[in-house]
Amino acid sequence: MSNNLEVRFSRDGDQFHYLWAARRCLRLLSPTDDLTAITIEGASPREIQNGGSVEAGEAQIDVGEYYGNETLREATRVRYVQLKHSTKNPTRPWPPGRLKKTIRGFAERYRELQKCFTEGSFTTPVEFCFISNRPIRANFMEAIEDAAAGSTSRHPDILKKLEVFTSLSGERLSTFCKVLRLEGEVDGYWLQRADLGRETNSYLPGNDVGARYQLMELVTRKALSESGDNPSITEMDVLRALGVTEDDIFPAPCRIASAEDAIPRSQEAGLVAQIINANTPVVLHAEGGVGKSVLSQRIRLHLPEDSVAVVYDCFGNGEYRRPRSPRHRHKDALVQIANELASLGLCDPLIPVSNADNTDYLRAFAHRLKQSNSAVKARNEQALLCVVVDAADNAEMAAKEFGNERSFARDLLREPLPDGVRLVVLCRTERQALLAPPTSVLRLELEPFSRDETANFLRKSYSEVSDYDVDEFHRLTSHNPRVQATALDRNIPLPTVLRTLIEIKYPISPRSQLV
Repeated sequence: MSNNLEVRFSRDGDQFHYLWAARRCLRLLSPTDDLTAITIEGASPREIQNGGSVEAGEAQIDVGEYYGNETLREATRVRYVQLKHSTKNPTRPWPPGRLKKTIRGFAERYRELQKCFTEGSFTTPVEFCFISNRPIRANFMEAIEDAAAGSTSRHPDILKKLEVFTSLSGERLSTFCKVLRLEGEVDGYWLQRADLGRETNSYLPGNDVGARYQLMELVTRKALSESGDNPSITEMDVLRALGVTEDDIFPAPCRIASAEDAIPRSQEAGLVAQIINANTPVVLHAEGGVGKSVLSQRIRLHLPEDSVAVVYDCFGNGEYRRPRSPRHRHKDALVQIANELASLGLCDPLIPVSNADNTDYLRAFAHRLKQSNSAVKARNEQALLCVVVDAADNAEMAAKEFGNERSFARDLLREPLPDGVRLVVLCRTERQALLAPPTSVLRLELEPFSRDETANFLRKSYSEVSDYDVDEFHRLTSHNPRVQATALDRNIPLPTVLRTLIEIKYPISPRSQLV
């Protein structure tokens, strides 16, 4: 065999290493994973808080995984991984002798780590992992299992080899074997490449070949001498490699004020009951100022136990009209909603990319709805996933103003929903036509305050008011919650409030003043 071919086999091993590490890097994006940092070719230089370092076994660490924190005192778990690939003999089991150097290095590092801390202070769970596409001999695995359990070894000759490899015996060997992990028969480098492509695309709205190469470039760069002082890869590094920032992940956060102190509406329970029983999207409409935004946040209070509701705010305190903070686009709204669901541990994150179109985002969003719905149902079969889109009419107005074809809300009304998912779109009554909702949608109307609701709201500011004052306030504000809130914000005596409302509702013309 030519030396050139041997070099190629070695390069296969490098690719296996980098591809496997790139796949692990994607886990840094998962909000439910405690993985904080991944190091390439060595341990993190931040392991020891006082600036010290542990050099023992460093050569055996191809990848380090740090959960919770990169410092050993604060980490919840640390994994040191060595990766080995074989192109020539992928089915031949590893003989124990070929693993001697790896296990010896792992054992040396384990002993040195314990020495770095005073007695009993090193409690972080540490794992030493050997991972290969070649299988591991069953008798060798059994010998390690017996040593870890402290039981009589089924393979005494292999136990002696372990004692030689580690320079440990008895209880100390048992303790080390409990944190030793050998994993064989993993995918070779060519399948790792396919796995990376599939897993990367699961985070994206479309098939972006460049994304996987950017991840590979990130890992490769961290393996070079230029990264010797900083071999760590964090979530921010992965996001930058994919061409996005944290702001791109949550591009349109909700600006709706908390509704915790809001007056419960007499219609709430009835409206939500209809939403629960609906098998089509719901258009919930009302006049301006009647309380649609408040209700959007209170829907969740009436859903079945363990249900999840996410509110998307199309208005954003007026931000929707700013070119630098749009809220009507698919790549803003659907990414925001999907990643709020992801932050709850219900689905994969959705990473925006420049070459994806609206159809890509709708398809990716639909997939995350299915994932989230399945996760919610796993907790409680009766629970629902409810997506609430407030001020959808503003989104459609912005889409037209900025020259876009349609807003995400208009398209979302036409998408099929998984059983167990509810879509509620809120808009002004007179603007429903902007969304051109399908005839199949359920239309519900939120009415202005009833007289009792006005009384409850008024008495929050003025504890002692007469029925006459309630009637006048109710009449002069046209039963509109926003008008009432604006009138009461001035913090002035109630008679002055009523007098001001009269002057606004019945202004005296200049002509009548002359008469």
